Amino acid sequence: MRKLLSANFLRLRKNKVFWGGLILMAAWGIFMPVKRYMDTQEYGYVDTIENGFFACALFVGIIMAVFCSLFIGTEYNDGTIRNKIIVGGKRSAIYLANAVVSSVVGLALCTAYLFPYLLVGIPLLGAFTAPGNMILLTELTVLLLVVAFSAIFTGIAMVCQNKAATAVICILLAFGSLMTGIILNQMLEAPKTHMVYSLADDGSMSSREEPNPKYLEGTKREIVQSLYDINPGGQAIQCAGMTAINPLRLPVYSLVIILVATGAGCILFQKRDLK
Repeated sequence: MRKLLSANFLRLRKNKVFWGGLILMAAWGIFMPVKRYMDTQEYGYVDTIENGFFACALFVGIIMAVFCSLFIGTEYNDGTIRNKIIVGGKRSAIYLANAVVSSVVGLALCTAYLFPYLLVGIPLLGAFTAPGNMILLTELTVLLLVVAFSAIFTGIAMVCQNKAATAVICILLAFGSLMTGIILNQMLEAPKTHMVYSLADDGSMSSREEPNPKYLEGTKREIVQSLYDINPGGQAIQCAGMTAINPLRLPVYSLVIILVATGAGCILFQKRDLK
């Protein structure tokens, strides 16, 4: 296992997607607080550093989809995985080594965003105004969410031997998860009532408040909220805006996703007939 990890980290040092992702996240971490500060100066409103601090959750999944599919897909293309097994490497150790490296990359990408954001954001926007326990819980949720994304994409990349197909599946899944989260968020944010406007014969306009048929309540709302909390894309949206209704559930769901994705992926990889 140690040798497998050393080999993977050695490859990581030369990986262009990894370094490109780090530079992109760091640049974004600097841009976000500067842009918010410029907006406060231009429009005269007060902003806080926590607004946008966890926005990295929205895009780190997409970067991880690209990294995992290319990093692991290259091993299949070059025959590296097959050679590791031929020389006596255990499939479980090979799988876990790739999963660990993918998780480390995801955490590094988040750090590359959060650290510059703090360095630039505190002098410009001031210290955090939200409760400390909420900040720490959200940060924990983001980190576990990144590992969950890594576990999912590692599982797909280790089971699918076609590099191009892996990249397409992972990227579509990342975007699909995020789009599903947006749709579920819109469903949950539908107002309980809405205004209905009507035009009388004399040309006068009248309005009345009526119940909104799209408003969710009862069991339907609980089901949609649960799907929103479980879906990694939904978690990313909630972390980015710090709007979680059930903040304690999100890290638990991420842990379950990590265990299920890793366990299922490892089992499928054990049975996979490598070409």
